[in-house]
Amino acid sequence: MKHIFQHFNRKHGYVFLGFYLAFACLTLFVLSRQPASDWRDNWNMAATVGSLSGPFTGAIARHFQSCCWQFSVSLFPYCAAFLLGGFAFQLVPVPWQAAQGWLRLVVWSIGLLGWFGGGVVSFGHALS
Repeated sequence: MKHIFQHFNRKHGYVFLGFYLAFACLTLFVLSRQPASDWRDNWNMAATVGSLSGPFTGAIARHFQSCCWQFSVSLFPYCAAFLLGGFAFQLVPVPWQAAQGWLRLVVWSIGLLGWFGGGVVSFGHALS
C-alpha cells in the first residue's frame, strides 16, 4: 500500500482541498441564485457539501429525481475516467526527475477538474 501512495504528498491534498472548496462555493453560489420556490425545494446545503460527489451534485440538489439521477449516471464514466487517469498517473514512473513533481500535480489537477467539473455539467440539466 505504501508503494501506491509514495508519489502523493501534502501538495496533492492541498490541490484536492482547493478544488473541493472552490466547487463547493460555486455550487452554493449557483444554488443561491435560483428563484425562491426552487431555493426552498432543493437540497442546497446537501448539494454544497455533496459537491465532492462530482457529477452527482445536480442529482443531490434535486432530491435524486429520476431524470437528474439518470443524467448524473450518464456523466459518471467520463468524470470517473478523468479522476482515475489523474490517480493512475501518480503511479507511473516519470523519466524526467526534474519535471516529476509539477507534472504529477498538473495531471492530478486535470483529473480533479474533470471530476468536479461534472458537477457543473449536471447542474446544467438539474437547474434547467
